[in-house]
Parts: sequence; C-alpha cells; structure tokens
Amino acid sequence: MEEKRAFMRIPTRLSGHLRLMPGPDDMQVFREVPYYGSQSLNPYDAREAGMSEGLYNLLCSIDTKLDMLLSLQRRDELAADFPVGINVIEISGAGIRFLTQTELALDQYVEAIIVLARFPLRMAGAVGRIVRMDPREDGAVEYALDFTRIRERDLESIVQFVFQSQRDDLRGKKWD
Repeated sequence: MEEKRAFMRIPTRLSGHLRLMPGPDDMQVFREVPYYGSQSLNPYDAREAGMSEGLYNLLCSIDTKLDMLLSLQRRDELAADFPVGINVIEISGAGIRFLTQTELALDQYVEAIIVLARFPLRMAGAVGRIVRMDPREDGAVEYALDFTRIRERDLESIVQFVFQSQRDDLRGKKWD
C-alpha cells in the first residue's frame, strides 16, 4: 500500500532548538509573537488619519529595527529554555529531519523551534516525537521528528516557507 502524504517535504538548511519533554501533554513553552506587518493583525493604517508617507515609513523602519533588537536580546533566553541545538535538513508541515550532537531516544517527546528566517526573525514551534534514528557514515545521527501538536500559525509559517522555497527553486531552474 502506498503512503499518502498530507504535506510536501523539502530539503533545507535551517537551524533550530529543542527541549526534552517529560511526555506528550507537557505545556509548550515557545509562543511566536504575531508579525505586526500583517494587515490582518494591524488593520489601522496611520496614513488614512493624515500621517505623511515619509513619517509613516520612518516609524515602520524604527519598528522593524526595534523588533530586531528585541529578538537578539531574546536569543540568550531561548538558548537557556531550549538547550539542544539542531540543524534541520528536511522540513514539512508534518515534521522535520535534523542532525544534532545530543543523543536522543526513540519515542522521546520534544518541543522544537525552527528558525525560518533571520531578518525579520521568523520562527515556528511544535511538539513532536522522535520516530526514527539513522546513523550516518560521518558518525552523526539523523533524527526524524513527527509533529504531534502544532499551533495553526506555526503550521502556516512552515507551509509558507516550503511553498516559497519551491517557488525559488523553480525560478532558479528556469535560468539554468
């Protein structure tokens, strides 16, 4: 019987972090703050109230820089809460494959954070279970993590990343 996949998987090179969880029902620690550049989250446009375009652009630029500074400050806190560094080599809306220097057990539940973009900083988090371990020739171990719990916003961010990556690959092949 052929396996049907609900999400497309793509090879990638992303960084991320894990924390070990005592069980599948442990509460998630990571919560991504919504991106405020989105119209749905910020329906008020100050330009409609008579703000000049120049001032509006300046304030948007300052807001972006403040977001970047706050995310840099938060990096140390993130490393303390999620001490296991990972290198994601494949991603989909259903899970990830990754490499890490930390030994993990099969069926271990973890909370994962994946850094989808550095500027502006975009991350997605999910709870999952280690379902496969494959030793590699270089001595590293490749792990497969199936997501067991993911917020809708985080899933949407991953799916958008996968589609954008596919579009970029197709555009690149057009010029080859």
